[in-house]
Amino acid sequence: MTAVRNTRARDVTRRLQDEITSGRWPVNSRIPTEAQLAAELGVGRSTVREAVRGLAHLGMLEPAAGRGTFVRSLNPVRRVLADFVAGHSWADILAVRRALEIQATTLAASVADDDDIARLREAHAADAASTTDAERGRTPGQFHALVVEIAGNELLAELYAALMSTMRHGITTGRLASGQRAPGRRADHEALLAAIAAGNASAAASIAASHAEHDIVVT
Repeated sequence: MTAVRNTRARDVTRRLQDEITSGRWPVNSRIPTEAQLAAELGVGRSTVREAVRGLAHLGMLEPAAGRGTFVRSLNPVRRVLADFVAGHSWADILAVRRALEIQATTLAASVADDDDIARLREAHAADAASTTDAERGRTPGQFHALVVEIAGNELLAELYAALMSTMRHGITTGRLASGQRAPGRRADHEALLAAIAAGNASAAASIAASHAEHDIVVT
């Protein structure tokens, strides 16, 4: 029975990983509940739980007590990289996050096509409609993650995922906090979206730099 259960868990893990990488569940979105996944996949809830635990260990999913399980990366996050990031000061981490977002935004403005812009508009609308930490997943949001994805630089995406993993821990423990009210964040995102849609890389980079200065701060 143990071998059968392990095989089922591996199969479910692959299914869930495929759903994540295919884009069914975007980064920072909440996946279906354990019961819903068990019914959909025709397996027991314990099998789903084991698969989710495995993907959480890889940094692709993050269970959050009372809020659900969120997609955090389209690819496995290298644990050694996340641990390395966590060994640095919050000031350094935020500075590198700012640099990565500026570069990602510059690249995205240069390569984004109509489909990418449509996805950004959808992500922005979803973030704007979110009113609680549970809905936002207590992260800088799906919008930023999508900009990084559109940029198309896999190394940048890995570094960013590692930073976000550490920053989420900082937000959870109260060491980091949002330094900007939601309306201001939405205005920044609207300006950033407009710059990317216009293909204006320099304007997008300038907006991203300013936004990162007050979006997340050390408490």
